[in-house]
Amino acid sequence: MSGPLQVLVDGAPVTADWPLDRSLQYGDGLFETLTVRGGRLRFEALHRARLAGGCRRLALSIDSNSLWQTAGELAAAHVECTLKVLVSRGSTLARGYTPPPAATPRVMHLVYPPPAAGEIPTRVHLATLQAVVDENPALAGLKHCNRLEQVLGRMELQQASGFEGLMGSSSGTLVSGTMSNVFIGHGGEFVTPVLDQCGVAGVMRAVVLREAAQCAVAVREARVSLAELGDCTAVFITNARMGVVAAHELDGRPLHVPEAVLRLADRVRALAD
Repeated sequence: MSGPLQVLVDGAPVTADWPLDRSLQYGDGLFETLTVRGGRLRFEALHRARLAGGCRRLALSIDSNSLWQTAGELAAAHVECTLKVLVSRGSTLARGYTPPPAATPRVMHLVYPPPAAGEIPTRVHLATLQAVVDENPALAGLKHCNRLEQVLGRMELQQASGFEGLMGSSSGTLVSGTMSNVFIGHGGEFVTPVLDQCGVAGVMRAVVLREAAQCAVAVREARVSLAELGDCTAVFITNARMGVVAAHELDGRPLHVPEAVLRLADRVRALAD
């Protein structure tokens, strides 16, 4: 099988195969973003399970033991950091979307500093975005490498000057934030969108669904229309790096911050698994 006749990157010839990587060419891959505390991977079992499930759905065959051994070694070496693990289908000489049968998956580990102390503002402002997430049940829940919708969302958010932007689906239901899952509160409970059509099933979202009852926070999954955002009285967002973050304002409207949500944030912050 013949490859490209020539490869140039920024005008310079390249002989390595990384420009042919399918995660770069097509977004053909998955990734996990983990926090490391005290030399340990937080919520490792949940990250392992999500990545394994994604690899099954995309038919990516990887050496899982080696991947997680390397992740553990990096965690021990850096003690406090953010670790991104990316799995690509690998490089292929052939052009086109069809996955080659003999492709060797590529695993990348990227170590970043831990979240900065001032990364989350004292008052968290959210904005509802016009950017949407297309519905595709075959990809729903996966943290895949196709993130242009979120890139467009963050570009829009820069103009709105908020901390996080909330995105709807192509059919008008609430999905998530650009970098987070979302829980909206009204009527004494919090609802997080069902993610069977689109969206990322976040690890911290799973932790909240598991732990919320311990802090007297009622949560459930349901379909949520974007119109319901106008009636909510409280909102919190979640991801693996920042944990549980209560919002103070949505589209310029003040929100209530329940004490139970703050207790939940403290509880989750103390957990390792």
